[in-house]
Amino acid sequence: MPIDRLLASDVERLAHGLYRHRALEFPRWAELGLPDPEHGLDPQFLTALLEVTGGALSHQSAAHLYGIPLPPWLADEPDLQITGPGPELRSRRPGITGHRRPLDPADLVLHLGLPCTSPERTWLDLASLFRPGQEAHLVAAGDHLVKHPWVRGGRMEPVSTPGDVERALHRVGRFKGVRLARAALPRIRVGADSPTETLVRLMLVDAGLPEPELQVHATALDGDAYPADLGFREAKVALQYDGEHHRTPEQQLIDARRDAWFERHGWIVIRITVEDLHDDLRDVIRQVRARLSQPARLPPLDHPARRVS
Repeated sequence: MPIDRLLASDVERLAHGLYRHRALEFPRWAELGLPDPEHGLDPQFLTALLEVTGGALSHQSAAHLYGIPLPPWLADEPDLQITGPGPELRSRRPGITGHRRPLDPADLVLHLGLPCTSPERTWLDLASLFRPGQEAHLVAAGDHLVKHPWVRGGRMEPVSTPGDVERALHRVGRFKGVRLARAALPRIRVGADSPTETLVRLMLVDAGLPEPELQVHATALDGDAYPADLGFREAKVALQYDGEHHRTPEQQLIDARRDAWFERHGWIVIRITVEDLHDDLRDVIRQVRARLSQPARLPPLDHPARRVS
């Protein structure tokens, strides 16, 4: 493009070698339903940068687009992460980390208008960032991809499925973090609405308890209005994690109705707080273990027993 065209009033310079037409409008992160990323770059800058480099957002930057929860030491990464085959990714632009490698077409998608690695490829890339012993965080990231999220009072389709993640793992073959990915994949479950629910489930299982169900209803009918985060149906134990949003008066009223619903059906409700997590769920595990050791409870009769003559 001629230099005088780049100096025109209808052209805006974004960075060295990056320009855009002022008439083009790009959404902000809030309009896309996402918080501002740590790298601080807006979608219009990313669009221009990715077009120049021929790369795709990956690792933490792609995780941001999918809303994948990450522990602080990964979520706070300030550098933009881009993957692609082009030599432009070797450029020394400050604040950008380039991962130079070819991307299989199956690993490249357009999400929210931006080229990025697929959900499954992103999860595999995240596996390379965790150390041994941090498997639970990778499982939580996987649970996020396969959950059916709440949107306007209803459940939507998941971003991915355990089967899709497994197929991507087999297709990619060997890579840094493959052992951790192979260990985490069988522990991914559909139904965890938050990373904390995933961590609670894994802590219970690692303590030697049976694996709890997710999104458990008090009765066999899915029409129950108040599902528990986790539960043991035969022992009638409902586990609820009370996070930050449970502190509002509105949510506390909903929680009280939910607990009463379970108790009317003969369940006990164990509410878990952040203090329990800091204590490795010791008291929660003790309560669940004691309840599981008791004789099985028969469901209540709908009608009084009749004498047969």
